[in-house]
Amino acid sequence: MYRIKNLLCTVFAIFMTTLGAMAGSSATADFQITIPKYVNIQPVTSPVLTANITDHTGSLHAPLSARFQVTSNIPETKLYLSANAVTESGYEPAMFSQGGQVYIAFTSLSKVPTSSSLLNCKTGALPKDSPGVVAYPVISVNGADNAYDNSKNKYEVTVNNGVSYVNVHVGSHVLKNSFASNDRKGFYQSVLSLTEADI
Repeated sequence: MYRIKNLLCTVFAIFMTTLGAMAGSSATADFQITIPKYVNIQPVTSPVLTANITDHTGSLHAPLSARFQVTSNIPETKLYLSANAVTESGYEPAMFSQGGQVYIAFTSLSKVPTSSSLLNCKTGALPKDSPGVVAYPVISVNGADNAYDNSKNKYEVTVNNGVSYVNVHVGSHVLKNSFASNDRKGFYQSVLSLTEADI
């Protein structure tokens, strides 16, 4: 019995020594990954992107609206909202401010206007000096912090991380000095862009 007791004590001591050695020895390996900056901008196709002029005043039958979905993984992302319309010189900036109100110019696709016609519309010239160009007011930009930059003729928009929606609403009342009988019938277009790059 004495021998069994000593044997058990010896086995127990060896077990405790082994357990102690195992508990005192450890190591770790730190895994690290880098997640890059991610910004994704997509148009949401449900807004009103097409409208008709209802009468001789140049007013639209319904206001226009556009919506962009922005997904970002950084605390603040600065974006730029701009508009471009086609002239004989190619696409040119079509967003401008007049009398404290921001407007978007639309140009004729059936008879493309000159650059000077677009410029005349932006600077408030008489309608006869801006054939093929009409303009409508930007009523609101919401869903994110924004401010119009007169020097760049575009909005600076700031979104937070996660998913945000930037909504742009264009009013139905035409800029008076931009619509006249010399604006040929047909389609008029302006391309609205929300971009990460200040282009």
